[in-house]
Amino acid sequence: MDKVDQQGIRIRTGRQESLDIAERERLDQDDVRKEKSALVVLGLMTVVFVVFAMILPTGMLYDWTNGMSLSIFIERITGNIGGLVGVFVGNGAAFEARFMVVIMCAVSGAALGLCGSAYQGAFNNPLAAPKTLGVMGGGALGALIYVVILSDFGPQMPNGSGSFTAEQYTQWMNSLSPLEWFWTNYGLSICSIVGCCVVVFVVVLLTSFLGQGKLSNIIVIIFGQVFAAAVTALLSFSRYWFSMCGDPDTADAIMQIENYTMTKSFYYYDLLIVVVPIVVCMIIILSMSRRMTLLSFGDDEAASMGINVNRSRYAMIAVCTIMTALAISFCGHVAFLGFISAHLARRIVGANFKYLLPASMLTGASLLTVVQYICQSGLPYTSSNSAGVVCSIFGAVLFLALVISQWKEGTSGEWR
Repeated sequence: MDKVDQQGIRIRTGRQESLDIAERERLDQDDVRKEKSALVVLGLMTVVFVVFAMILPTGMLYDWTNGMSLSIFIERITGNIGGLVGVFVGNGAAFEARFMVVIMCAVSGAALGLCGSAYQGAFNNPLAAPKTLGVMGGGALGALIYVVILSDFGPQMPNGSGSFTAEQYTQWMNSLSPLEWFWTNYGLSICSIVGCCVVVFVVVLLTSFLGQGKLSNIIVIIFGQVFAAAVTALLSFSRYWFSMCGDPDTADAIMQIENYTMTKSFYYYDLLIVVVPIVVCMIIILSMSRRMTLLSFGDDEAASMGINVNRSRYAMIAVCTIMTALAISFCGHVAFLGFISAHLARRIVGANFKYLLPASMLTGASLLTVVQYICQSGLPYTSSNSAGVVCSIFGAVLFLALVISQWKEGTSGEWR
């Protein structure tokens, strides 16, 4: 082959490579546009769900089945809209309780959804979630210690809570010192947060010791699952013990530990205590999106690109643990939410953590808000406290559908 032919081949090859690069860039730009569009749609859906959860009447399904007219339905919606507007202009005191519940519900769902994706990114494992790593088990253990032991050290009502009217309860609360008031209102949440942090610290410490300074993804999940099972058994035994000993109040308190609950009243200082730290943690996790994307290629690849793997993983675990602890300590446990939100978001926007993390936040907030409202709408055999159970059932069915669809696509062995 003469030099002219060789030069022609090199020119054609160079042109083909340029075309391939241009095509890849065009496809990448198309993917980015799709991811951004999906993220915008998720954001709008979340806003719509939150607003609807505030303005639609509670018990709507029950009322419709009992003959509620369209005019009454519209009147109740109009009244709720007026209450929502009143919250922002300073004269919506009657609507503040519902407004607080919906906001806390959305923030908790967003936090758990974000933690699901962050844990999966930190460990590069699709099974990682707040539940599987033992975070929720630690919160339950801390709450159990408070109910059984530490609650007796706080101020006690003179005649028991059952004989108090609302006015007497308010007077009793006002008579407490600032420290006693804080412990009465937030003692359970503090113990739950401490339990989450201590358990995760112990699990990570044992895993690092067995892995000679390195975190083994599988061992962390095994330790977390074993601990969660042990805590569940301990809760069941404690509930049975106090029931047999004639202490139904303590038994009921233990039963409520692992339940999602939105029946208590929230105030503006609760938003300050819970929402502000959660938002700070969210900002930190979102700033780590590039590191998570690199970790998804494997530890060696991430290290070769200048990422300190262990330090990054420890930081992600610490921030996610604090965020999960804050969410579940005030709003209860929703075991499946972080897990399923991460997988749903991955199917919607792909594996790029720059878009996956905010998508997981929005998915978690939307799911928990919708489920919470459904449980308040008068659905048979449901109540506000059953939102965690309904979410777990819905998540299990949805995850099974995702697995089947992935198997039909021929990608059952890959984490997409």
